Amino acid sequence: MTTSFDAVELRLEIPRADMAVLDGYCNATGKSRAELVRAILNDWSAARVHEAKIICRVAGVNPFETEADRK
Repeated sequence: MTTSFDAVELRLEIPRADMAVLDGYCNATGKSRAELVRAILNDWSAARVHEAKIICRVAGVNPFETEADRK
């Protein structure tokens, strides 16, 4: 499988009830499980990056400065 991004494989076990919800959503929208999980993780990751940026901004910290130059 060739993709346009650097990928890793993720395997996990989830409760059967959660899988039923994912499968129901996939059936209703025509999306694959992989597509749905990628979208969920992408949204979650984007939210964490946004939170980190806000925390750094409010704290007055530039995470790209060298350790010696940080407050």
